[in-house]
Amino acid sequence: MRKFILGLVAVLGVSSAVLADNDFEGVIENIDNAQKTITVNGRVIKVLPNTKIEEDSCYLAWDVSRKFAELKVGDIVEMEVFPSNNVLTASKIEIQCVKNRAY
Repeated sequence: MRKFILGLVAVLGVSSAVLADNDFEGVIENIDNAQKTITVNGRVIKVLPNTKIEEDSCYLAWDVSRKFAELKVGDIVEMEVFPSNNVLTASKIEIQCVKNRAY
């Protein structure tokens, strides 16, 4: 019983760490246009019709609004996510500026 509780605490601790502040960052690895999902760091993220998508303007004072169709595999994104029916769902996606990258 003790091992079960310790295991449960460990699993919940890791899950909480990923969603502690509802931020999730990484690189888009796959885009499923039919399901309106993206895969980031191995996790499938649902994108809703009202998900706000913006692209960082690379040091200008404003961000640029984008659509789901403009997301690309390889984009570096920072997202605000929430769990819904055992699926992470994005309320906001910001495509990070990749200007002046080392490689």
